[in-house]
Amino acid sequence: MIASVVVAMLAVASILGGAWCLWTRRRAGPLLVNLPKELREARLLYAEQLFTATGRLSISARVDRAYRLRSGVVVLLELKTREIDQPYLSDAIELSAQRVAVELQTGEAVADHAFVAVKRHGGNALRVHRVRLMPITDVIELAARREAIITGRLAPGHTRSAGVCRRCAFTSCCEHSLIADAN
Repeated sequence: MIASVVVAMLAVASILGGAWCLWTRRRAGPLLVNLPKELREARLLYAEQLFTATGRLSISARVDRAYRLRSGVVVLLELKTREIDQPYLSDAIELSAQRVAVELQTGEAVADHAFVAVKRHGGNALRVHRVRLMPITDVIELAARREAIITGRLAPGHTRSAGVCRRCAFTSCCEHSLIADAN
């Protein structure tokens, strides 16, 4: 009697364990299958975590995913949903800021490249793109420029990109608008 109860309990435990594994893999979505080999062999280190580096300048960044390679180096991954399956310069800037925040807060070495996983609207498949990150000195200069603009010590410049201009809320009243002539 006791033996059959133990066998039944083990069977239930194994079914629940299998169901749990399937559920967690489904929740993670297609990302598990589409990761580059470099990350498939790495260990997930951080997910949806905020890092803040303080000092001369403060840089805060929320990391979507960070993986530790066997070598000990940390590699970042940013998840995006968008119409076009490609990484943008803004992705490299965002990941570069994440790199600085993680390195300065934790003291860990973060790779000079990262990945952007793009899921197209309405689709299920993810495509992962490798991007080169900005040098830390450039990120610090960019953060210092932002701080100077916010505090009024420096006037902001105007975009040279019609795409950025088109999405700006101030296009209709901007004398520098690149699309004003088209209206």
